[in-house]
Amino acid sequence: MISVVTVNWNSGQLLEKCVMSLLRHAAGCEIVVVDNASEDRSALSLSDDPHLTFIQNSANMGFAAANNVGWRRAKGDPVLFLNPDTECEPGSVDLLAQTLMHDPTLWGCAGLMLSAASGSGSGINVRRLPTISSTVAELLLLDEIVPGNPWTRRYRMKDDDLRQPCEVEQPAAACLMLRRSALNALQGFDERFHPAWYEDVDLCARIRRCGGRILFQPAARFRHLGGYSLNRLPYDRFLEFYHTNQIRYFAIHHGDRAAAKVRGLVVAGMRLRAMVSLVYPLARGFTRLQAYRTFRAAARHFSTLNEDTA
Repeated sequence: MISVVTVNWNSGQLLEKCVMSLLRHAAGCEIVVVDNASEDRSALSLSDDPHLTFIQNSANMGFAAANNVGWRRAKGDPVLFLNPDTECEPGSVDLLAQTLMHDPTLWGCAGLMLSAASGSGSGINVRRLPTISSTVAELLLLDEIVPGNPWTRRYRMKDDDLRQPCEVEQPAAACLMLRRSALNALQGFDERFHPAWYEDVDLCARIRRCGGRILFQPAARFRHLGGYSLNRLPYDRFLEFYHTNQIRYFAIHHGDRAAAKVRGLVVAGMRLRAMVSLVYPLARGFTRLQAYRTFRAAARHFSTLNEDTA
């Protein structure tokens, strides 16, 4: 039996659509919804289907910890981690399981995430594990100013043929199926990555470190809205969480010197974005002054942060 674990936090009607797509197109799967103390009553829309298990957390445990609660309560093997802003297409969950279980050397398998609006790839499907070079390109805006630079192209797998199944380093946990034996061996997600971001990057890095392989299966298709939790989080808090976990990732996997370099890049990147925001308009409803103050505050935060992120 396949188990599907979905972590919900104020996802509104998206959660119901996700669960209904699973009940329609992945018949017989066990569905485990872990609610991280949502305030929008989104979980009340769930059906009473016997294949559905609902777990209500009294507080927001974060994405990693809630997923750990879900897969440990689930009974099936393999386990698919699926975001609530995602809907599966017919046969896609079964195809992931067939692909994964056909090859005993595979620890995980990921599907193709399609933009719910355009029907094209959503941009978060698969990437290589981050390096200092790819982080430089991201934080210093090279990926936006010179999108064809070699570090960004390699990181985002721009030169790879993703139309066929292929081994990948880092698929997003928005749609990632893993063997239960792999989850047991790794003890699941690292809950230090709180409340979200980089926990899936860390998990994929640990899989590779243990000799495991992850396959990308583009024929398994999932429609993905994306950004639902980010839209419910103040942007300055997102910057704090995302980049703190980014620094933590490099500290764990590359050591303190690499983490210090990334921290310096974060500060430089925030200052650069503050300057750019005074010239060019930014998204998220910011005025130029609001954007400038947001990025300057983020730069000050990471300049003075002394917390151990390892």
